[in-house]
Amino acid sequence: MFSGFNPMAFVDNLKYMLSGMIAIFIVIGIIVIATIILNKIFSKK
Repeated sequence: MFSGFNPMAFVDNLKYMLSGMIAIFIVIGIIVIATIILNKIFSKK
């Protein structure tokens, strides 16, 4: 059963959400950097 709304549960989980968002941005950054490097290597001049 639903025991009620606990706002402190949200505050307690903010650190996990923050670490997940940081991990997502790191992965996106790695993909962008890899794309830039591959474009520089294989671009026709």
